Amino acid sequence: MSFIKLKQKIEDQSFFIVSEEDCSETNYGYMVEPRGLRHTFYVFADEDEAGKHVRDYWQDFIESDPDEAVNMLGAENLIQWALGRAAGPGSAKVCSLKEWLDLHLSGWDEHFEDVYEVDAISEDLEDLIGFKPTIVAVF
Repeated sequence: MSFIKLKQKIEDQSFFIVSEEDCSETNYGYMVEPRGLRHTFYVFADEDEAGKHVRDYWQDFIESDPDEAVNMLGAENLIQWALGRAAGPGSAKVCSLKEWLDLHLSGWDEHFEDVYEVDAISEDLEDLIGFKPTIVAVF
């Protein structure tokens, strides 16, 4: 039996049984869908990996759907960045799209609904995903 145990509770539980079928590798890391839970877990070895995941997600989004990216980021912000001026769709103002993407390396937790610490994980699940996660982010 594979499991993940969190330090905090989600829907009144912190212990989740998972099988190999509940786990899948994505372009951005591993996703786990515990049985009987309506949330999807994204598991990360640490905060650095979570930040890289979110940055890669937004870069891929922008590259794969530039029209939607313009709608989301705003044409005015993109023009200001092209001119090297500080702008941004959020409260943080930066001078380029690269700097905006890099904000996600440290502000990655804003991308998810909630973030939890892993208390324990079964060895077979750790072997399956290839690392020992310390963070579970919920989408």
